[in-house]
Amino acid sequence: MTTSDSIIFPDKPMPKPRKPRHPVLLLMLMQFAFGTLGRVFPKWFASLAFRFMTIPQNRAKHRISDTVIEQANISGILVGENMLKTYEWGNGANTILLVHGWQSRGTALRSFVPKLTEAGFRVVAFDAPAHGDSSGKRADLKGFGGAIKTLYNKYENVYGVICHSFGGAAAAYAMYKLDPSIKLKRFVTIGTPSTSSYPVFNGLKTMNAPPMVRKYFIEKLESVIGMKLEGLNFKFLNPFLKIEKILIVHDKQDEQVNFEEAEKMVKSWRCAELQTTDGFGHFHLMKSQEVIDRVVGFIKS
Repeated sequence: MTTSDSIIFPDKPMPKPRKPRHPVLLLMLMQFAFGTLGRVFPKWFASLAFRFMTIPQNRAKHRISDTVIEQANISGILVGENMLKTYEWGNGANTILLVHGWQSRGTALRSFVPKLTEAGFRVVAFDAPAHGDSSGKRADLKGFGGAIKTLYNKYENVYGVICHSFGGAAAAYAMYKLDPSIKLKRFVTIGTPSTSSYPVFNGLKTMNAPPMVRKYFIEKLESVIGMKLEGLNFKFLNPFLKIEKILIVHDKQDEQVNFEEAEKMVKSWRCAELQTTDGFGHFHLMKSQEVIDRVVGFIKS
């Protein structure tokens, strides 16, 4: 375990965190329904909760293009029943795979592309199922992980993965459950929870789901991913994932995933480094030039 002595701060004030899209009244009605009727019909409300948590509420798309997007070689790849949009830059011998988070898109991490291609890497990103311009109505660990597995095997020279938030959990799931033969020289997580149960329990808490609804929800989720949810814990996965070095980047003011999650990860991982930022929140740290330089430097080292 290595902790960076330097903390990266923004050079200008960051925009305030995005407010939830759901009106407060709608959230209160949902919490009331789960807290009352959910106790009477737990299985039905568990299915409803599963629907809520596997269907993205919005598709992140670009309304304004930029140079990096315009330079991408755009194509598609079939993963299961879904046609996923892919983006490719550069033609290096080694590939870096970018994995976006929940309700995001493949080009969300495009700020890393110029420095990575300059360093001689090919860079590949994708829109996950039901995200961006890819097909599908539902998304989960299995869909995200399946895309990672497919792209890893397509290029056969994936040197490293840079992932944000939920994308980190999906990458771990792909390496542990879907294809244990995946090997990475470098693995970078940005704002990623230490366990997949973190966003699940947060979501159920937001819904005010009673104990039996939570129980049936977890059973349904585990039947889909084919393993116990508690097994997708980075501390537990440490001996099984074939990763040479890992860099954990996390902001102290992350409003989506507590900074303590990064501290848990770095304590349990061999060959792990922690790069702390302060003031970017959950999303804006990926656009910091200092963070970009730190990540690319780590990958090149």
